[in-house]
Amino acid sequence: MPMNNYNHFPCKQCGLCCRLVGNSIRTKHLALNDGTCRYLNKNTNLCSIYSSRPDVCRVDDYYDLKYKNIMSRDEFYSMNLKVCKQLMEMVSKDGKEIWHI
Repeated sequence: MPMNNYNHFPCKQCGLCCRLVGNSIRTKHLALNDGTCRYLNKNTNLCSIYSSRPDVCRVDDYYDLKYKNIMSRDEFYSMNLKVCKQLMEMVSKDGKEIWHI
């Protein structure tokens, strides 16, 4: 039985992973010169190609394609949630966000 009880990755749609795609070798090809994803609508904080976004942007599908034979879904979710937390910490300074999300 899964430890986290999630049926799908619990994305909060904060947009941080999309704003920092230039920092990852797996998503660097999606980055504009400022490191944000070329498909991120910065006004709505949503993906402009959401229904056809790349597999690497689909946590559940990416797990099935690349990681299901390597680790459990819970482990994969935990790893991704850890990165989410690191991104939040990276953009925060004294508890204040560098940009408004």
